[in-house]
Amino acid sequence: MAAGKTDAQIAERLGGTAKQVSEQRARLLARLQINSPDEIADAAERWASWPGYRGIT
Repeated sequence: MAAGKTDAQIAERLGGTAKQVSEQRARLLARLQINSPDEIADAAERWASWPGYRGIT
């Protein structure tokens, strides 16, 4: 998400459908109380610095 990929691109990479990715994105953002693309990028930057974080590109 932080890389600006569309739901369809994420679905292609991880499997599933764009609709499934969209629903999971909404659940994740609600749970994390993230409301804007800037907040997504900020959270991704913080988590990327965690030891052992591998991320998906």
